[in-house]
Amino acid sequence: MSLNNYIVVFKSEKDHAEATDDHISSLASKVESSGGSIKHRYEGRSLRGFAGSFSDDLKKELESSDTVKYVEADGEVTTQ
Repeated sequence: MSLNNYIVVFKSEKDHAEATDDHISSLASKVESSGGSIKHRYEGRSLRGFAGSFSDDLKKELESSDTVKYVEADGEVTTQ
């Protein structure tokens, strides 16, 4: 199974009542139980989610969740 690095960002609870911290933790646990890993959790007011390595199939599943705002590739960012 090939794993890729992604950032998963969730909607706010205001925008979607089911986007609770417990729900986010549950999906992060699903990543880990499927053989992936969580590298960082974002628990701020403006950004809630996690960064991790997981399969493209799981990426598609997460993207289809009503609570997920977006999933994008994680990579190095540089500035000049």
